Parts: sequence; structure tokens; C-alpha cells
Amino acid sequence: MDAPRPPFASVALPQSPMPHAASPEAIAQIADRFMREAVAAAQAGGVPAGAATSVAEPSVAVPSVAVPFASLPAADAAAAAMVRDPLPLRDLPALPAQGVASVPGLPDLPAVPTALPAAPPTRPAPAALVAESPGVDYSGLRSFVAGIRGTGFNRSVSAPASHGSTVTPAGHAAGAAFGHDGMQAFPAGTLAGDPTLAAVAARLRSPDLAPGRGSIPTSAPGFPTSGLFDVEAVRRDFPILAERIHGRPLAWFDNAATTQKPQAVIDALAHFYAHDNSNIHRGAHTLAARATDAYEGSRQTVADFLGAPSSDEIIFVRGCTEGINLVANACGALLSPGDEIVLTELEHHANIVPWQMAAQRTGARIRVAPIDDAGEVILEAYAALLGPRTRIVSFSHASNSLGTILPAELMTAMAKGVGARVVVDGAQSVSHFPVNVRAIGCDFYVFSGHKIFGPTGIGAVYATADAQETMPPWQGGGNMIRDVTFAHTTYADPPAKFEAGTPNIADAIGLGAALDYVTRLGRPAIAAYEHDLLLHATRRLAAIPGLRLVGTAREKVGVLSFVLPGRDVVEIGQLLDREGFAVRAGHHCAQPSLRHFGLEATVRPSLAFYNTHAEIDRLADAVERIARGHSPLRR
Repeated sequence: MDAPRPPFASVALPQSPMPHAASPEAIAQIADRFMREAVAAAQAGGVPAGAATSVAEPSVAVPSVAVPFASLPAADAAAAAMVRDPLPLRDLPALPAQGVASVPGLPDLPAVPTALPAAPPTRPAPAALVAESPGVDYSGLRSFVAGIRGTGFNRSVSAPASHGSTVTPAGHAAGAAFGHDGMQAFPAGTLAGDPTLAAVAARLRSPDLAPGRGSIPTSAPGFPTSGLFDVEAVRRDFPILAERIHGRPLAWFDNAATTQKPQAVIDALAHFYAHDNSNIHRGAHTLAARATDAYEGSRQTVADFLGAPSSDEIIFVRGCTEGINLVANACGALLSPGDEIVLTELEHHANIVPWQMAAQRTGARIRVAPIDDAGEVILEAYAALLGPRTRIVSFSHASNSLGTILPAELMTAMAKGVGARVVVDGAQSVSHFPVNVRAIGCDFYVFSGHKIFGPTGIGAVYATADAQETMPPWQGGGNMIRDVTFAHTTYADPPAKFEAGTPNIADAIGLGAALDYVTRLGRPAIAAYEHDLLLHATRRLAAIPGLRLVGTAREKVGVLSFVLPGRDVVEIGQLLDREGFAVRAGHHCAQPSLRHFGLEATVRPSLAFYNTHAEIDRLADAVERIARGHSPLRR
């Protein structure tokens, strides 16, 4: 068998790095700041004393071929300038110089003569919150922080020798963390001997809470592998997958845009309309009671799925876009001129435009955390944007254009350190790996039903009880009131306060059925199988001559954006359609992230648990024929 080609062409970066490249000193300062804040939080009671000092890491064996990631070609100067202009890097405050210590495991990075101009800061530089305790060895926590930053990893991907993952005797799946190829995230034993620091680590690594950074829990024996995931049985649950397009079997690779629906969801919708159809609440008849029970039962299902403490913290909306608009309107009412909203360069337009509208109404300012050329948020730049004027931080849990999984827990903790409200866009995460909002610590978590095998026109917002207390209603009408006169209205308690009018009852019930279906399959099993698919698809597409994969983050969901030289992305999408493949071609409503790479559009196959290795092989063969200038196969 021929050795696989390297997945990315080895193209050296230009000698002068991008302005937001980070020096070792900058990373050390940010790591030191985060360590101090974490210790301060623990000493203040944020982490229970005496928490577990270690968490078992999986022992993994991956028969693989190591394939190094190389940097993608840099955009030309004009395109780079176009990307850099909106980013507020020129206003970043100088990083604090006090208390800087080296961080073990940090790689040598190129010197950046003028990466962060030493201009007068726009706000006071953050100071250390607590001094290091005498006699305490902080090297373990520094290693822990280096692990979170990802600096202990080589930028590589392992392609499995076969489609199945191997399993250690303990039963753990290889490659349990997205993009880490089975490597342990943190050195074993580095936190032993210091209960306070170990408690900080335990808070972020607890096996009882699904990590928000994209990994999936692997500490329990019997962790399922792709070999135990019966994809053919799963596919039989989705009637549309039997369709033929232009005479060829449908291969649905447009899952980041919408997912297909299992028969269980279709049946739930049909049953409601055939047997239980009624408006909810206040009805004195049987059908009203049945419809209300089903609707509120779905609310509880959403709360359980997200790990929310109460179903009262779940607000039904039309989808992720409406959910973010709800939050932006409600929180926007609390903004003042000069307040700051922090986003990232990875955001979907739905997590940009509502905040722009809020900023225009209030005089607030939007600041943007940049990404690097792998598509990862530069955490030291993100940290430097946070300050006393930061009121809201909103970011995607996973990027719809590049697939990058963001370290949600860490970014949330950093934002909470300056008192900001945190909004997480979970549209691209909930269907791929376990999510626990309590572990993340955010104020709001938003997702769409149609992205997780549910109906269109329904979604949910998790909003903490604390956040709801400060939010005015954003729509008025029936259902959201307690008492109305022409002089005054008393509003209902949440979540009814935010659900004016007749809700989308049937699709809320369908959403509950979809979440039940995913739960029955097992989210850890789904994550392991999809990770295996992602590795296989990355290897196959990257081996195609001339193809450029865009977005090479270490932790990804199953999104593979690519371009072919000299071929229009829409044309590629149309040619693939003739062979039965459904892929997205365009800017994916995420133009800023693509413009970072000097692109206006990509072809984007995106994966779900009903896709197969055989479908990926068919897709790769078809793309290679297009790359070589051959017409697609005809029946």
C-alpha cells in the first residue's frame, strides 16, 4: 500500500510574521496571569478545597501514520490587510511585566519586533490578583496551563491504518479528544502535592462534566469506539438517506447547514398533529393538557441534554439566530456608551450582526479576538481584550466554516474574571460531542434544532436564573404576562416571560424527540465515530494534488473546507451534486473567518454520524477527478 501523502503542502510562512503573532514572553505573561487568577478563585472558594488531585488519563494505542501539519499559504498583502483592519489589535494594552515566569513546554516562536505596539493602554493593564504562596511549587500549574494553550502538542494528525479505532484493555477509544490523536492533554502527576492547584485542574477536567473544549469523557471503562457504532443500523433510521440524486445514492455532506431527520422525529410530529394538536397552557380540556405536557416535557429534555439545573432556564426560540437576537436585545438594554462586546474572528454572521445592532443603539464598541493560520483563537490576544469595560463576550463553541472547537470553559473563565456575561453559540457543537453548560460556566448557551436532527424553526436558549433577572422581555403579547391593564402590565416568570404568543409546539416536541434519539445512540459513541470519520476524510482530501484544506485546528468537529486552484467553488458543488453529493459551496455566513485566509468562499463537506467511510472515499475520488479536470462519472 502506498504511503499517504502529507495532507498539507509544505509552504513556508513569510519571514515577517502577522502582527498578532505571539512571542514566548507574551504567552508566558498570559499563562502567568491565568494561573494567578485561577489560584485566587480557588482560594476565594470557587473550587472546593480537597478536590480530587488527579483524574485518570486514558491509555491509548493508535496504529497510525503521523502526518505533519504544515502552515497554509499566507494570503497576499492586500487580503491580509483587509483581514487585519477590522481587528482591534492596535488598541491592545501592553501586557503586565510583573511576575512573569517561564512556562515549561512552550515552543520557541519567532520573534515579533512590533507584534503588539507598546502604545498607551486604553484601559489599565490587568494586575495579578494574588501573590504566589511562599514555598509552593507552581511548575505543575504552569504545565497545566501550557496544556490548555495547546503548546505541549505537535501540530500533527494521525490517520488510522484502518477504519476502526483500537481499544486499550481499559476500554478507552483511541483519539478520544478531537485532533489530539489520543495524546494525553496534561502530563500525569504534574499537579500532585498541591491540593489548591489540583482542585483548579479538577474543575476543568472533571469526568462528571462534559468538557466544553471539545474533548469527550474517557475516564470511565467501556468507552465506546467506532467499531461498536452500527452506522448501517443508524442509517436505516433516516428515510431520506435512501433517496437517489441524478440516479446516484444520496451522500449528505451538508450537515453543518442542516441535518436529516430520523423516523422517530417524523413520527413525533405526525403523532402530535394526528392525536394531540392543541394550544398549550390555560386550556381546560384533555388535548390542551396533553399538548402542554408534551411541550413542557421537551423543555425538560433540553435542560437534561445541556446539563442545565432547571427547565426554567430553557427558553424556546425559532433557532440559534433568534436566540442570539433575544440575548443581544435583552443584554443590549444594559449597555452604555464605551462598553465593550468581545467576539472572535470565527463567528457566524448570526453572532456578529445582532451585536453590531446592539452597539449601534447603545454606543458600545465591538472588539474582535483574532485567529491564527490554523484557525484557532489566539488566547493571549483574547485575554488582552478583556478589561473593566468588557460587558459581553460571545463566541461559537465550534466554527461552522473551519470546524475549530474553541476552549469554551477556559474562555468563559477568563471573561468571568472581568465580570462579563458570556454567550456561547452551540449551533455546531451539540450534535457532535457532549455539552454541559454548568461545566462551561456561561450565562447563555444557544442552539438550533435542525442542526441536531430535529425540525426547522425551533431552537433553545439556556439562560441562567441570574441572567434572566436582569433581562427585560424582548417581545410582548400573550403567554408572557401575568396581568394586563391599559396602565400597566405585570410579566410572567421566566421562561414564559421570553416566549410571547403561541409557540412552535409541534417542533418543540420534535426537538425533544431528536435529543432523545441522540441520547439513546450515546454522545460519546457519536463523538468517537465522527472523529474517526474526520481523520479519514482529512487524509483522503489532503492527498489530492492541489487541494487546499482551510482550517487545521488541533480540535475540530467534522467540517472540511477546501478550495481547488482555478476552480470556482459553486461549480465544484454542482459537479459533486451530479454524483449524488450534497455539499455547501459559498461563504457559509462566516465571511470574516474565510477572509483571514484571503478567501471569499470554500467548498464545505461536513460530517454526521450517519456518514460512512465508503461515502468519504466516493467523495474524495470525485473531487480528485474534478481536480484533474475530468468530468464526473455518468450513470
